[in-house]
Amino acid sequence: MTAKIFGNFRRRALTMALLAQVLLLSACGGGGGDSSPAEPTPIPTPTLPVPPLSAECQPGSVAKLVQEAAPLQGRNTEIALLACSGKELKALSWKQTAGTTLNLLSARSQAITLDPVVGQSYRFDLGYQDGQGGSHLQSVQLEAKAALGDDAAIFVRGEPSVLAGGKTSLRVTSAKLSEADWSLATVQWSQLEGPSADLGETNTRRVVFTAPPTAADAMLRLQASITLANGSKLNAQFNLLVQGPLPGAPADPLFSAKAPSSRVYPYLAQGPYATALDECVYNPRLTNSNLCTLGKLPLLGQATAGQVPTVEQVMQRVLVSNDWMGELFERFLREEDKFGDYRRMLASVTAIVIGGRVRPAFYWSATGAIYLDASSLWLTPEQRDTVSESPDPRSNNGALLGFASPWRYVKDNQHAYNSLAREPRLSRPLGEVTFALGSLLYHELTHAADFMPPRLHAGLPTDKRVYQAGPARGLSQSLHEQFPFYSSELQGLAKVLSFGATPTPLQISYTPSDIVHFFSTDRVSDDYAYSVPDGEAFSREDAAMLAEETMMQLRYGVLRDYAVTDKLLDGALSADLTVSWGQRGRIGEAAIKPRAKLVLAEAMPWVDAALIDTLAAPLLLRPGQTWGANLDQAALAAGKVRPLSAQQRLNEREQTTRELRSR
Repeated sequence: MTAKIFGNFRRRALTMALLAQVLLLSACGGGGGDSSPAEPTPIPTPTLPVPPLSAECQPGSVAKLVQEAAPLQGRNTEIALLACSGKELKALSWKQTAGTTLNLLSARSQAITLDPVVGQSYRFDLGYQDGQGGSHLQSVQLEAKAALGDDAAIFVRGEPSVLAGGKTSLRVTSAKLSEADWSLATVQWSQLEGPSADLGETNTRRVVFTAPPTAADAMLRLQASITLANGSKLNAQFNLLVQGPLPGAPADPLFSAKAPSSRVYPYLAQGPYATALDECVYNPRLTNSNLCTLGKLPLLGQATAGQVPTVEQVMQRVLVSNDWMGELFERFLREEDKFGDYRRMLASVTAIVIGGRVRPAFYWSATGAIYLDASSLWLTPEQRDTVSESPDPRSNNGALLGFASPWRYVKDNQHAYNSLAREPRLSRPLGEVTFALGSLLYHELTHAADFMPPRLHAGLPTDKRVYQAGPARGLSQSLHEQFPFYSSELQGLAKVLSFGATPTPLQISYTPSDIVHFFSTDRVSDDYAYSVPDGEAFSREDAAMLAEETMMQLRYGVLRDYAVTDKLLDGALSADLTVSWGQRGRIGEAAIKPRAKLVLAEAMPWVDAALIDTLAAPLLLRPGQTWGANLDQAALAAGKVRPLSAQQRLNEREQTTRELRSR
């Protein structure tokens, strides 16, 4: 959850470069002016023998198809279309034409992963364009064979393609092995083929790694080998497409090797902004010299002329890495945006990117877009498989510090939302994502309103870029000038926690009591508010945290717990941390309410400021009790300590432990 700033503001090491545009001039003969050229006829590509993963492209070819020669029933199998060296592939489309329907999850990617059934013959038509706009059609056939022995029960899940230099993950799983079986088994990952990759920790069910550099598209074959307690050995493989850089990629891309872009595409391929979205938002060819103007890709609020955007208008601005992400985001807006807040706030952005490798989520004034992590959106285990398990890059910041500051959202003395374990592979209803995705949207869209407040949308210049067209003084600067926070110590610690600075000996020596002293008398709602990038005079996270917590309580009756505790040790559970001090609903502090009013007046002028006066007074958490025991405040008030259920402990492990290390 962060705002990236650009131009005179500062942007971490990310720059941008001119997208080569091909101007197609069509010669028109005589006839009426309303005639339009026919769609180009796809060029059939002969079905060729499937080469091994390492095979070279045929001379003159644009692409090569790679798939397993003999896939097995019940096992994952991957099919990939690789661009030949110096070539580019666009507008991919997989269409199944024979066999029982398989779930592709994304029918517009260079690689798909399938679970074929024995005895079925499958056929796909794969259409794509080359870099010059030529259309191609490839026939793809697949027939599974029966697997022998217990290997049929083992398969690998993950996104089947990744950009070179991007972080990704794979997980081996089985419908037939119990957790007891897994606890006694050993797992070992290895690489069988392809450019060498550092797999990191290879003896767990999940492997997280950075895709190796490669000059062109390449295949990486990985294997998970499992040895059960009885000595039985099982194996499963996964063929991962590592996508090389696009031809003519700039030396100074906006999305650098430290933070590479993901390959995404407009959810509505024929939408009115599809071309601009493809070129202006998450393209590997972007540099600081070719950022798009508001004339080429206007804010959503410009296009709606100040009216509340419809769901249809929002979806015209969505890019995804898998089709299901767009489908569920549309459902979320139709079913869960009951107050219209999200659609109104989305008026301040040019685009919405939803990806399986966007971590952390962020808003960026260079493009005017928000970039959302799909981990907050999935409903089925198959959808979850396409979301990388790679950690937030800030996840180990502050490991040397002597305190922790856990937080969570609660409702009726329970976690506001639950986590699901990876096994068994269960689905969840759409309502289960409302609070997690809602809090994320309130946060990131407050960043967007900071740069592009609703009051300006009607009169924005079309020849300016987003970061050039915003107000001279945004809400974060006004907040800093009118209601500054005070603690220089916590601002220094934010350099460590948010930006990875090395802590000083003094910072390492701070105890939880010191942090309580610094924080409890200040007027911010969370220590993330102290995050001020080098070269900046004020925080933008301060306003976003105030808006997020305020709106979650006003709209949903969901309160936010925040505490200062002892240090979270490796392997420990946040539920067992001892609370030194904490509050439930800190946003209701008298000194904080005026700050929240200022933020909402600028970012969400349709919300009645008087509602902020109705926020509940904060409730002090019980010092000396564990973070877990402080969940049920009603039990503590009755003199009881209610132990956490297995689900609640899972919530703490999956939510709080991750969030402690990733803000």
